[in-house]
Amino acid sequence: MLICPVPSRIQILALSIFSFLTLHSKFFEAQGLPAASREAAISFFGAYSRVNTDRSSQNDNGLTVGFAYTRYLHWLLTPSLEARAKIATGSTISEKTFGGGIRVEHRFKDFHPYANFFGSYGKITTTNPVTSVPGPHYYYDDSTVYSTGVGLDYDLTPTWAARVDYQFEHWHTGFKNTFTPQVFSIGVLYRIPFKPYTRE
Repeated sequence: MLICPVPSRIQILALSIFSFLTLHSKFFEAQGLPAASREAAISFFGAYSRVNTDRSSQNDNGLTVGFAYTRYLHWLLTPSLEARAKIATGSTISEKTFGGGIRVEHRFKDFHPYANFFGSYGKITTTNPVTSVPGPHYYYDDSTVYSTGVGLDYDLTPTWAARVDYQFEHWHTGFKNTFTPQVFSIGVLYRIPFKPYTRE
């Protein structure tokens, strides 16, 4: 059963970031901040993930992959739309998520620290069925998953970068269970820069 959680601090933070970008972009430009070139990029990334499931003492090993569209504007923070999927398996608990959201970054030479907010569909599977509730044994459940995170991309070349990523997730399953897995990932990213089409 899929149940959406009530608005939380995670959602409020995401709305605050979006409002900050929308309302203050002209202010950043007026202050004479360095203007990025009017170009865009598509990036693809893959990473090894270590997941604290918050459901048992085990930590799962997994894989996180995704892609993002970034548009370089006259803003202090560069926005991206990102989609990602995570698969993590373990002897007791396994998790899968797929979704996307917004990411903002600010470049310092070869360093690109960023923050993000994602909404995803998540499925959790257990090898030991839950018998504490009436009815059929409970082997899996699903949830809307909200996550906030931070990370850092470090440029190795103009197109390749190393990535370190941390995500804090909020799950709320159909049996009124709320839990908060944490995901630490390390991997690589590949960018494809291009100039977006503009009408004359």
